[in-house]
Amino acid sequence: MDLFIPRRPRLRHATPGWVENPEFFITICCKPRGINHLCYSHVAVLILKALKYYQRQRLCRFELLVLMPDHLHGILRIPDSIHLAPWVHQLKHWLSRKGKIRFQETFFDHRLRSASSATEKWNYVNMNPVRAGYTKRPEDWPYRFTANDFT
Repeated sequence: MDLFIPRRPRLRHATPGWVENPEFFITICCKPRGINHLCYSHVAVLILKALKYYQRQRLCRFELLVLMPDHLHGILRIPDSIHLAPWVHQLKHWLSRKGKIRFQETFFDHRLRSASSATEKWNYVNMNPVRAGYTKRPEDWPYRFTANDFT
């Protein structure tokens, strides 16, 4: 039985036209929360396959992706012509069909407007498995992927 989860209010901030290839911090959560959906090698392979495809199609460029048991965090750039919400919806739809992963309807995103904001979010995402007690060093987490893993 799914409990009612209130929808997060979304701030409809359009990316200004002068911002080229905006960089975003995103969080996508599975449902139900609290159980492992993503930290399996076959799921990680599936997610990487999808994101490598998107990258080859020039639909995104991931700088950092960290899979946690019930959510994922990413730092990515998308072309000006791509709207993030439909892109994430398409990704979740594909992963749901191929990997039988259930996702929450919404997701969190934040456009990184400065180098300091990007560094702060990078550190937050990178250290997430350490803070959760899964590993002592972020680079030891098997579900952490950097830009080189997407080429």
